[in-house]
Amino acid sequence: MKRLLLLIIFLTIYACKKQGEEPNPESKKEIIITKPIKKYDPIPIDSEIARKLSKKEMASIFTRRKQNLLGISNDLYQAYSYKDESGEYYLLLTDHQISINEEKDTLYDNIYALNITNKNNQFKKRSTVTGEIDKEWETSIGFWNQYSEISDLDSDGLVDLILVYGTTGQDMYKDGRIKILVYHNKKRVSIKHQNSDITGGRSTKINKKFYLLPSEIQEAVKEKMKRMVKNGHAVFSEGWEKEMTNSATRLEDK
Repeated sequence: MKRLLLLIIFLTIYACKKQGEEPNPESKKEIIITKPIKKYDPIPIDSEIARKLSKKEMASIFTRRKQNLLGISNDLYQAYSYKDESGEYYLLLTDHQISINEEKDTLYDNIYALNITNKNNQFKKRSTVTGEIDKEWETSIGFWNQYSEISDLDSDGLVDLILVYGTTGQDMYKDGRIKILVYHNKKRVSIKHQNSDITGGRSTKINKKFYLLPSEIQEAVKEKMKRMVKNGHAVFSEGWEKEMTNSATRLEDK
């Protein structure tokens, strides 16, 4: 009887010890610290073909009269010049402030970007980007410069432009939207994403022409998407990388 009792005690202690050694699945989850997106951070550029204009240069080149002619009504806060085998260009970023919240965050309700040609100091619109918040649930919108890029990614002598913007919602980035725009050889391709930390709430739409882009550009975009996840700015559906390898045009939780 004593042996049986000792055996039961031994097995109980052993079981408790094993249970304590078993890893908690929740403890394996990576804790992501969201890094703030700063409006005035510069866009990564290839310095041999592009440069960021100073405030003085912006004021001198893009006077209020010229801004009016280009249809700019927002505040012009950043500009870049670049050139390639096809000509010389400017990229202008503007936004419209609506308020400053209790946390002292500046909020914006719309953005407007212009890509313009520069021929003998004569400007002509090449393409535009517009975006605005959904006033029902979004709080602010802005260009995400840290994920944008101005460079010749596929070394074909022409500049490839990647421009990214996003919104914040009631739960900051977790329920905002993201739009990735890729300009390559007169083509414009987009990826639209709805963030959510709730399974089934997130979705991504990928223009099928994305998979016709040079592999260097595709990989550059995927790397930016990975960094968005790492920095707490995006939550893509599980297995999204594999899905994109298979040329998926829609990414959703299954």
